[in-house]
Amino acid sequence: MSDERFVGTWKLVSWRISTDDGDWRYPLGPEAKGLILYAADGYMSASLMAADRPDFMGSDPLAGSAYECLSAMRSYHTYAGRYVLKEDRVEHKVEMCLCPNLLGSVQVRYFRFEGKDLVLTTPPLTRAGATGTAELIWRRAAKSHA
Repeated sequence: MSDERFVGTWKLVSWRISTDDGDWRYPLGPEAKGLILYAADGYMSASLMAADRPDFMGSDPLAGSAYECLSAMRSYHTYAGRYVLKEDRVEHKVEMCLCPNLLGSVQVRYFRFEGKDLVLTTPPLTRAGATGTAELIWRRAAKSHA
């Protein structure tokens, strides 16, 4: 199934998890930032991060202290690979990921369009200690005139 409405770059509006006790949790905080890209050739990439992440002390991104690296990993989530559209869902086939445990997995996201927004929801999952159904709201990124 092909749907041109997906193709392009989307900016994160919110990422929250509805927990079993009825609360909303924000795995990367209520001000999280993110981009998800769907290319016409069938590839996708998603990157999400907490707002106001602290800088490393040095300028080498591969030489942070153990604490700096742990903090950076806990405040960032990213993966990329092929995507396949089905009737009510998009399947992300993970080929690259910050978390090695997700490599080779298929991440199912149920989708709907609400006005200008793309809303993705998940089957039950656990992120940042919160277990429940995640809802990610994405808004198409404005075109740059650079």
